Amino acid sequence: MKTFRYWLFIGLLITGAMIQGKAFAISFGDEGALEVTGKIQSRISLRTSGSEGFTFPDVAKGNMVQQRNLAMIELNHVLSRQSETMPEFKYHVKGRFLYEGVYDYGPEAFRDLRDANPDVIDDFKHDEDLWELYADYLKGPWFFRVGKQNLSWGETDIYQLLDRINPLDNTFGGAFEDLDDRRIPIWMARGMYNFGNVGPISSLTLEGFWNPGHAGQEVAPFAPYGTPYAYPSPPPTVPVRLHEPEETFQNSRAGVRIQGVIDDNFNVALAHYQTIMDTPSAVVTIDPSVEGMVAQDLTYETVQVTGASMNFYEEHLNTVFRTEVAWFWDEPVFIPEINAPALFGNFVTGEIPKTNVLRYMVGFDKNFWFRLINKKSMINMYFQYFAEYYTSYDRRQKVPVNRFPAGEFIDQERYEDKYTLLTSTTYMDGTLTPQVALVYDPEGALMYIPSIEKSFHPWIFKLSYYGITGHDDVSVGILRDRQQVSFQATLVF
Repeated sequence: MKTFRYWLFIGLLITGAMIQGKAFAISFGDEGALEVTGKIQSRISLRTSGSEGFTFPDVAKGNMVQQRNLAMIELNHVLSRQSETMPEFKYHVKGRFLYEGVYDYGPEAFRDLRDANPDVIDDFKHDEDLWELYADYLKGPWFFRVGKQNLSWGETDIYQLLDRINPLDNTFGGAFEDLDDRRIPIWMARGMYNFGNVGPISSLTLEGFWNPGHAGQEVAPFAPYGTPYAYPSPPPTVPVRLHEPEETFQNSRAGVRIQGVIDDNFNVALAHYQTIMDTPSAVVTIDPSVEGMVAQDLTYETVQVTGASMNFYEEHLNTVFRTEVAWFWDEPVFIPEINAPALFGNFVTGEIPKTNVLRYMVGFDKNFWFRLINKKSMINMYFQYFAEYYTSYDRRQKVPVNRFPAGEFIDQERYEDKYTLLTSTTYMDGTLTPQVALVYDPEGALMYIPSIEKSFHPWIFKLSYYGITGHDDVSVGILRDRQQVSFQATLVF
């Protein structure tokens, strides 16, 4: 009955959107306006490579691995607009409804997975959330936003650097999803004060946020074993226990940032905050209360981040340059001899080792004419170089992902880097957009994502291919056997 009501609601939304064809607004006098918008989206993805290694279940080339249906309904209401005597006050509400159909009418391997673990999969395959809910107050130099929201600090695309405040959803598509679509809104209070011009700095702004830990924390979910975007691993041999952060003030996400524009060109920001790691840290525990006395405990650890970002426009090259740097204090790492000493015959509970990590990015954005392929629109190109360095490096450090077939963990290098390139253009008066995204790991792996998008208002259709080639024991190549082609249809209203 619940499924019927869900799809009845989605059907009514689709019907209303097709009739409307655009956003609609209801005004209340001269002071406020109410606007309701949204989108309804359906995506089907087919695997273009056969399963290899520790990927489970074994899915043949050509099989469906995703049939995601998503609805977002958004309401914005301006109660008052800013004037000399009145502040601006408005609120925002967004609902999200999600259903993944591959476990009900997809390949037999995924239907069998659901039958073997119905509680986990049934909870995983659908979601109905109050996705965002916040109120804004703006008066002069003051701005406040309180409620469930996203907050992104940083200059990067494709991969995060300073942008680690909101948890990421790694379940429905993982690294194949756009970063903006993976952020999970959290409850927080956020405030900004604009000092105006101070010496050579214009728009000097102080910003802070607080996501209270004593009220319970939202953490990044990870894909259950056997789902299409779970990291490849052998079946667990001991009980796995997931521990969310304790409800204490010390586990709050909180931070402060100061930013401004120097010499009317250099946009500079300095930030420090505490957040929660998206990937839980693992230890092997000796516990007499567990059958066999051995269990694997996964714990979400907090980490402090100090960083800076800058971008500026270089007029001679007609290019925007961007850079970002972040220092992660006492970040958890994985050293099997310390996290899991029982694997080496030392029958004691493991510990979580930590070290400082330096990460940085340099990149540029360039628009240019290439009339051989497009006479009417420019080519957009965005390039980034990412690097990370472990300061107190231990040669035993590993990535907690298993090599096939022996099962040993992948080596973690002290210094790792990768390159990203995103390029696109438009045709047919901006309604046709081809795009290519590349991620190259010098250790020997490449991810390439060509796509083409066509809009027929209010419809948007997109065809994408997600390809990975190279070694499967470096970060970019770990999901080498998950290549897929996806078709997506979106109705906006």
